[in-house]
Amino acid sequence: MTNQQKAVPFVVLFILALALVWSLIPFRFANVVDCEAPLFGAQPKSDAPPTSFIDPKVDCLAKGKSRLSVSAVAAFVAVLAGTAMLSLQPTSKPCLNGDHDSCREWWLGALGGAGSGLSCQCDCHAGVV
Repeated sequence: MTNQQKAVPFVVLFILALALVWSLIPFRFANVVDCEAPLFGAQPKSDAPPTSFIDPKVDCLAKGKSRLSVSAVAAFVAVLAGTAMLSLQPTSKPCLNGDHDSCREWWLGALGGAGSGLSCQCDCHAGVV
């Protein structure tokens, strides 16, 4: 496993933690009504002025659902991308066939100058760059 692939679970967990924190933060609707955290039901903590068109119960719930949806989609995309990055390990045919000497040339030939950091993905070449 490459260093980049070892870092993927930590990045995914960081994004999941951000999504959870985003759903735990109380918010204000239209700078008028204070609402509880979306994960706890987004109930209004205060009332709107009598002259406004804001219905605190409905509007806090709607914005809370929106914030939960953003958190859920961010978590889903992070997990999906992390799974793809770990499962689609780029391994060259020479490396799979045991021809480790030409493994670097496969990456450099396919990716040009950008392939030098990716070199061989064989387990026996974990320290080789």
